[in-house]
Amino acid sequence: MRKIFLYILSIISIIVIPVTITASILLTLAVNENFYISVIKSLNLVETFIETKNVQIERDIKREVEKRTGMSQFKPVYESLRKDYEDKLIAYTVLNKNEEFDKIDKQIDDLDDLKWEKSMKDLKAALKEIKEYRSKNKSAISKIEDEMDDAKDKFEDAEDDLKDKEKDAVKIIESRRSEFMNEMLTDIAKVEPALTKELNTLFLDKELKSVIKTYLEFLTTWQQQRDSGNIYESRLNVESGMIENVKKIKLPPLVLSLRVKVNENGIEKEKNLLSEVFVEKIRETPGLKSPWVLTQIFKISDSWVAEAAGNTFLKDAGLSMSGGVIRSDAIVISGEKAVHFEKIMMVLSMAKYIPYAAAGAVLFFILVLFIVAPEKRTGLRFAGFVVKYPSVLIVIAGIAVIIASIKPGLMIPQIVNDPVNSAFFDKVAFTTALHLFAPLTAVFFALSLIGGLLRRLGREKKQQSA
Repeated sequence: MRKIFLYILSIISIIVIPVTITASILLTLAVNENFYISVIKSLNLVETFIETKNVQIERDIKREVEKRTGMSQFKPVYESLRKDYEDKLIAYTVLNKNEEFDKIDKQIDDLDDLKWEKSMKDLKAALKEIKEYRSKNKSAISKIEDEMDDAKDKFEDAEDDLKDKEKDAVKIIESRRSEFMNEMLTDIAKVEPALTKELNTLFLDKELKSVIKTYLEFLTTWQQQRDSGNIYESRLNVESGMIENVKKIKLPPLVLSLRVKVNENGIEKEKNLLSEVFVEKIRETPGLKSPWVLTQIFKISDSWVAEAAGNTFLKDAGLSMSGGVIRSDAIVISGEKAVHFEKIMMVLSMAKYIPYAAAGAVLFFILVLFIVAPEKRTGLRFAGFVVKYPSVLIVIAGIAVIIASIKPGLMIPQIVNDPVNSAFFDKVAFTTALHLFAPLTAVFFALSLIGGLLRRLGREKKQQSA
């Protein structure tokens, strides 16, 4: 009976231990603002912008090449004509016995120098036989020769057309390479390290991190938000127009400032990240092809024209921009969305306790396994088993997810059809997967080693007792 209970407890442990550890790691990451900042930093937003624009330019070039040359439609026609010519050439060569004739003719030339009369006589007889065969089959040979010549003419015309199309494609590519946009992208690539450094230290580590922290504090304090009246029920359902109880959650308004604090000679100043900080870095960077244009692009970001243009896009999301600060109206979630959102808040509010619960669960099950086991060595072996093998499986799964995220489109075809968006999506998917599953995989790799050590100790004790 004790042995049966040991096996049942082991099965439960195999499920509970990895689940609680996984939940504790993922939830700990989910409520840590540094996790999100690390993901965003790893995206290298300026570099990603350059890569995305390059993909967009390549896509535009392909479209223009296709539009002007019809290359993709012409290639199958060209290949078909080439194959038809090659097939007819082979058929003509076989029917006309070209290889046999040429081989004998060469042998005659070689023997003529050596004066081997008997061999020469035999070869000339064979050559005469081929000529007689050609004379008898003149009609069939002429027909296949005409077909071969016709196929050859069509193929050569298609080959000339292909060369012309390839020349046109090269001209299009060369003209695009010298375009102004490419020069600007080259300039951005040169100044990218300096811009990325300022973006990370002044904006991501301070402004954006503060905003993320504000919302995480809201999400992880469910009871406090209920007590403060930010989670409540209203009798009027605006969406349905009916008098009924409806759940509502009032989130903190978004305030994200592009005006960052910069320390200059011990004096703290406030500057616009784009129109002032970035412009200064561009001016300090040597070797740029169009520095004036680049500075004007960032300078205009702080103008009323840029803000008016930005507001046309932001207003659909309930956002507005003024003086370099992005603000939102009051954010209120209601109805079914609020119900689901509250459940998420309840889970995240418990996140800070999950690591302790996970540690307690692991220790509890391991301790019970030792208590239930008839011998200490048996307890070691069972404890090692429930720790090692689930950990190995999770390590394999974690590595597989990270590898699959390098190019998610290979696993899920057409997940993002547009090549520009696809390039950005691939980078986001890989970066997020790496930050989520790398720590998870590392923890379970360590646990698999610990599990293996426990099993080895159990076997050694068994050998010693034997």
